[in-house]
Parts: sequence; C-alpha cells; structure tokens
Amino acid sequence: MGVQSWVGWGMRSRISMLVLALFVANCSSFEPSKTNDADNVDLASKKPVSEGPVVVPASATVEKKPALQQVLFVSNRKISGAGPSITLSSITAEPATNVTYGRAIVSIPPIHRIGRTERPVSSFFGLIREKESDSKHFVIKRIDRFTEESFARQIREDRNSVLLFVHGYNVEFSDAVFRTAQIAFDANYPGTVIAFSWPSAGKVIDYDRDREMALVSSARLSRALRLIAEQAVGRRIYVVAHSLGSQIVMDALQEAAARNAPLQISELVFAAPDVGKELFESKAEEIRKVAGNVTMYASSADKALLVSQAKSSTDRIGYVGKDGPNLVDGVDTIDVTAVGEDMFALNHSTFAEQRAVLDDLGRIIMSETHIPPGQRTPTLRRMPNVLFPRYWMYAL
Repeated sequence: MGVQSWVGWGMRSRISMLVLALFVANCSSFEPSKTNDADNVDLASKKPVSEGPVVVPASATVEKKPALQQVLFVSNRKISGAGPSITLSSITAEPATNVTYGRAIVSIPPIHRIGRTERPVSSFFGLIREKESDSKHFVIKRIDRFTEESFARQIREDRNSVLLFVHGYNVEFSDAVFRTAQIAFDANYPGTVIAFSWPSAGKVIDYDRDREMALVSSARLSRALRLIAEQAVGRRIYVVAHSLGSQIVMDALQEAAARNAPLQISELVFAAPDVGKELFESKAEEIRKVAGNVTMYASSADKALLVSQAKSSTDRIGYVGKDGPNLVDGVDTIDVTAVGEDMFALNHSTFAEQRAVLDDLGRIIMSETHIPPGQRTPTLRRMPNVLFPRYWMYAL
C-alpha cells in the first residue's frame, strides 16, 4: 500500500468512527415525540391512531364559498314560456308587448376583485371557452318570474333604500344582471337592488338597432319607476344609467315630470350618457323636478360613447371634447376619461385596476345625504381651478 493510499484509508477510518460515535450519542438521548404523527401510525392500516379529539384550526377547515346577491329585475325583453322559472336561453333581444318582473340570484366567486365581473374567457378566436365555475365566475343560479304584486311586495317589505341600474348599448340580459350585482356587492349595498333590462341585441355592430329599442323602452321604465316610488315611500331611491340607457331614463323622467309623478329619486347618476347635447340641455330642468341630485360621469375614452359620437351628427352630452366636458346647471360633472375605455364593461382590466368610478359611485349610493364630489372623493381635481370649480376630474 502506498503512502497516499494509507493516508486516505486512515482519514476515512477516523471519519467513520466519528460518525458512529455521534450516532450512538444521539440514540442514547433520543425520546420518541408523542405529538409526531409519523410515530402514531398503525402500520397495518397506515392510518393515524387517534388518542382523543383532534382540534383542527378553523382556518384549515373553512372553505371560502361564493356569496349570493339577489337582483330584482324589470324587463321588456320577449321571454318565452309562462312558468314561475325562467331560463337564460328563453330571454331574447326582441321587444315584448308586456313587462316581465322577476328575481335573479347571482353567485359571486370567492376570488372576486372589486370592480371586476369575473366571467369565463374565450381563446382561439372564441372557439374555446372556459367552463363556467362558481369558484371563479359570476353565475346566475336561478331566475324566478314574479307578478307585479309580488315584485312590489319585495320592495315594500325590504324597508331599505332602492338602487336601480339601467344598462347601455351592447348588453345582454345576463350581463346587465351581473353588473348590477357587482355594483351592489362591491359597495356592500344593503337595500333593494333592481336591474332594468331593455332589449339590447348585445352586439357591437347593432348600435342603430339598439337605439331604436331604447326609444321604445322609456314608457316601460317610467311605469317601473312609479311602481318603485309607490312602494318605497320615504326611502332613498338611487338610479344609475349607463351609455344609451341614459336616453331611456331621461325620456322616462320627462314623462314622469309631465304627469307630476312624485318619483322621489334621491340621486340620479348618468355614466357616459349617450344623449344629444342639445336634447339633454333642453330637458335638464324637467329632469331635476323628479330627481333630487344629478351626477354625470363624462368621458372622451368610453367605447360605447365613441361609437355614438362617430355615428351621430350631434355632440353627445357625456363626451369630453378638447374644451372639456359639457356643463349643465344643477348637474355635478366629473371627467372620468382617465379611468379607461368603458367604465361599466365586463372584465375590463383598466377599469378593474383603477375602479375609480365605482368607488365614487359607492359613496353616492351609501350616503344618506347628498355629498358634493369634491367632499366625498377628495382625490378629484377641481377644474378649472381650486377656488372656482365648475367640474371635477380624475387625474391622468
């Protein structure tokens, strides 16, 4: 054996002896842990042997479940069938000669983020669509048909305030219900939540057709507003209208004003209203007769408003031009261009991340008194200057 081999063998022997000594020392002082699950296993069954009641932390057993949001609805869409239950497939984009009252129960996923309406996404040009899931998406669990009296009783017995949302152009029935549920849920709104769904085709290319449907829907909304006011006497009523839905609301309020109908609307909100500037200005005084306070969110980026602005020969009241938004006496105007392309679009990332309009809207519908924009949302910039503001704006 050479010198190097001898040295190597000697070193390995000393290391082996040291390891053995440490092992013996550890064995002599080792005591089995009584709380080690590995030592409490029945080797025959490979199952833990119970030594008494096992206390599991609540956080380990509580599984987050979807929340449920009730949304009452009024719709002049044609709905097939006459039974108490309604399926989504039976709700069409055709106008009906009558009005349907009902209730939708919406499931809101535990992963929900404020400002977002989580729905299945499509890929490969719409050929593949994600499967709808309660754990990930807004889902309509059931739709019930009500008589007018049953609908009225729901409002009458709630005893809280009422929130009515009127959707805009390019919106299907389900999307209208989802957005209404999301606004109420995110604001933690405690009152009665109602969606008015008119027969929009739910297609981008059908703007002209949607405008025709909007014009024939105002009488139905006017009746619904009177019914709500009759059942919610002495309570606050909030009406929020988006895009082309603002035209329906404006016409309905004008009709109510002509009838001297006491609608007792506490707060009226127009979000990117798709209404002619001159038309809105001519009816503003009548609108204020039946609506206590009016707020308008104006934008130069809202997609639905841009379509209307391009197709119409007149300026839209909700569009922000190079000289700023259109201002009307008695209407609190807020420039929300910085928020994004569509303040009430489903799954719109810019809106979901900024959620500025929903924050301000939440303060409106949760307040028992009217609070001016600059006070309820101090981050709004006063325009054109701090001392003499004529409107407000979200900073870019």
